[in-house]
Amino acid sequence: MKDVPLRAFEPVARYGYLGVHLFFMVSGYVIFMSAIDRTPRDFVASRVARLYPALWVAASITMCLVHWFGDSRFMVSVPDYLWNLTLVPQYVGAQFVDGAYWSLAVELQFYILIWITLRASLMSRVEWLMAAWLVLSMVDAIRPVYPIERWLIAQWAPLFVVGATTFLVSAYGWSASRCVLLAAAGVLSLWNATLEAQRLGLEWHGAGPSPLIVCATLISAGAAFMAVGLGRVVLRKSRWASIPGMLTYPVYLIHQIAGYMIYAAVLQLTASPALGLAAALIFSVAMGAAIHFGAEKPLGPRLRRFVGGARALSK
Repeated sequence: MKDVPLRAFEPVARYGYLGVHLFFMVSGYVIFMSAIDRTPRDFVASRVARLYPALWVAASITMCLVHWFGDSRFMVSVPDYLWNLTLVPQYVGAQFVDGAYWSLAVELQFYILIWITLRASLMSRVEWLMAAWLVLSMVDAIRPVYPIERWLIAQWAPLFVVGATTFLVSAYGWSASRCVLLAAAGVLSLWNATLEAQRLGLEWHGAGPSPLIVCATLISAGAAFMAVGLGRVVLRKSRWASIPGMLTYPVYLIHQIAGYMIYAAVLQLTASPALGLAAALIFSVAMGAAIHFGAEKPLGPRLRRFVGGARALSK
């Protein structure tokens, strides 16, 4: 298949990876909200029900499409595919079915840290724990340390702390410690993002993202997130407003490799990059909706009941 990039989108598309940074902020907020007053088992049940059904289906669809189109660049072995279904391929050195799944590895590590906090009954001291996490993140930024980077996801810790602290402020109000946490997490997030932009610039041979634009984008996204999270901007509830929230996760799981397969196939048939992009977008959203309604909705509650017991659904 011949690749024909849409070069007009390149100056903007190179910053698309920052969507994951916003996702980690939102995750910090939502995961803390779901962990407060929960038992460790309840927390695990909620995460299993949320993550696994969509992952199983999206990874399977992606695997089938890659083999159908025969693109060797994205082939993975059957054992690697099966490890992807467990959500822990990174622990056994298995290749991701889709490159976007790297963020699931980060998310899982965050969930493990929250579970340990719940298990050790340390949620009452979580602000001190987050402060220590930020210190380790700063140490890792100055001099990367592999165990801190891998097991404590130090590079991403400030983004999670921004989200978690925003939730604490929204739930319990402002305090001096929360002001300090937000300020420190914000500065560290920008510092890490700048270092990341510089690394990408080297990898992309000088065509990487501008650190200034990266910082401006993160500040804007963070400000919008906090405005909503703190209730300064109230989103009106409606059926249509809930759709993006329902589809974000399954669309994210299916959009990259599977979306590219569709783009390349349509491009080969029509020689039109615009039609290829439109087809990939339609496919990703349609498959995301099918995964949500066909897998997440029916399987999620069953998994949650299986892992957390009958009382899990009432929480």
